[in-house]
Amino acid sequence: MFPLLETAVRVEPLEGEGLTNVLHLVTLADGRKAVLRQPKVARDLPKFVVPGAPEILAHNGRGDVLVEYVEGRTLADALPVSEEVWHSIGRAFHKIHRIGLLHNDVNLHNIIVNDGEATLIDWDNPGQGDPLHELAAFEEHLYLHGTVLPQAFWTGYGSTPDPDLLRVHRIAGCIGWLASEDWQEWEDDRTLSADKLARVRSWRRLLAKWLADQLRNDLLAAEVAVLQDRQRPEDRHEHRGPQHGE
Repeated sequence: MFPLLETAVRVEPLEGEGLTNVLHLVTLADGRKAVLRQPKVARDLPKFVVPGAPEILAHNGRGDVLVEYVEGRTLADALPVSEEVWHSIGRAFHKIHRIGLLHNDVNLHNIIVNDGEATLIDWDNPGQGDPLHELAAFEEHLYLHGTVLPQAFWTGYGSTPDPDLLRVHRIAGCIGWLASEDWQEWEDDRTLSADKLARVRSWRRLLAKWLADQLRNDLLAAEVAVLQDRQRPEDRHEHRGPQHGE
């Protein structure tokens, strides 16, 4: 596949939590370790050079990539983590967002933490867009793992967005994901283990519950506002401000 693989002294399956790639851990003759990522469905390669991303050692037109191996544990496996790690994760996001790039797949299995440092991996679909969309997606994935985005992340990121605006982005992203074809594709993927299939089904239920809770809370808030406005006509007249013509 790649000439560099001819120098490999060891190639072994890599047990990851990804849903779209087949992974192998490769030990090269010079001692370096790399990950061979082969997509289950052929795709285009990333079009961006990303600062801080693992080095791509080889690639082809099908989308197979031989990429530098990053030592450490995924954030999903490492939780809970220290404030130092959250600072590092925030800095990693800030580094790409400040130049206008998005990772576009910010699930917790694509963040490697080691010795207080964080690295974003699996840069298969980088793009450009609103950072709030990605931050909301990250917050959503943390929710799926039973936790929340702490203030320490925002300290590392360098700023904190308006929480209401972030919530709007999260609602929009949640609706978009629930309406996507991802779920049926995973159901039809016979290579997924029972554990992974159970995980994505759980994700779907949790997303639907979260969205329903948001809409229910908004409806309750609207009802309260209506009830508060239901005063006697004379009371509303007494407290109203000056009207045109008065």
